[in-house]
Amino acid sequence: MTEIDLHGQTHIQVKHNLENQLLIHYNKGEFPIRIITGNSLMMKKIVSTALENLRFKESKINTHNGSIIVVE
Repeated sequence: MTEIDLHGQTHIQVKHNLENQLLIHYNKGEFPIRIITGNSLMMKKIVSTALENLRFKESKINTHNGSIIVVE
């Protein structure tokens, strides 16, 4: 599974870069993707907003609270 690890990135960096990263992986057919957010509620909200903007779907089954699985 492809992973995007957001540890060490600021909220602003993620807001500016995440959608492009997701589109690159989408175009390469690299789904599902695990986005490692850590425990930051703000980071999870930023990721959820990016997924909504791209109309990607988040898995309802998630085995780790510090990540979000994008299923396309």
